[in-house]
Amino acid sequence: MQQETNSKGNGWLWPLWGVAAGVLGYVGHVFSMTDLTEAQRATGVSVVSELSQTGYHVGVVAGMFAVFCVLVLAAGWWRWANANAPSSIAGGLVPLSLVASAGAMILGYGLKGMLAIYLPGGIDGNHPNEGLYTLFIIDDMFPFMAWYGVAMAAAGMVWLSLREHRLPTWIGILSVLFVVAPVGVLIVTGLPGFPGVVQPLWLIIVSIGMALSLRRAPARVTQPGFATAAG
Repeated sequence: MQQETNSKGNGWLWPLWGVAAGVLGYVGHVFSMTDLTEAQRATGVSVVSELSQTGYHVGVVAGMFAVFCVLVLAAGWWRWANANAPSSIAGGLVPLSLVASAGAMILGYGLKGMLAIYLPGGIDGNHPNEGLYTLFIIDDMFPFMAWYGVAMAAAGMVWLSLREHRLPTWIGILSVLFVVAPVGVLIVTGLPGFPGVVQPLWLIIVSIGMALSLRRAPARVTQPGFATAAG
């Protein structure tokens, strides 16, 4: 018995893990943040009393689910690269960059978990404000910075699209913008966290586009012994 698989890689649903990763990422490090004014931030250690323990709890849960989605997406890109770009360095760069981001996200969103349990209302909410303030300052940037690997994955897609023509041209053009923006901000200001603002959006758009592209691709026939499960 024979099985039909997509000519661009086995299955077309796997890129949608990137949509979930982007949405959960935004929830984890943007929408769950305590909305603080500049005056509140300027109070130093006293700002700890304004922090939302519930927000950090939501952030760590959403963030860790985002990590899982990024890793599944990385596995999908690894499979796609093996099938479509086995000799391409850029093809290997995409999943490796996603894995690098996932590792950093575990630490970044893990900091939110520490605040969720150490702030008043948490399961171990009996810690001095000085220590909590230190965690707050680190957490303020770390989860955003953790998305830098996704920006590097975008750079790999630029090459795969515009140089090797293995991906749709629009993906390459769009990815150029989402590579230049965080790198430009880094060079001009030294700010490393801008990828956390823009890369989840890039991941959502590109993942939807990739899924639709794979869905429209012609099917091929393979022997069942060599077929893998559809994404």
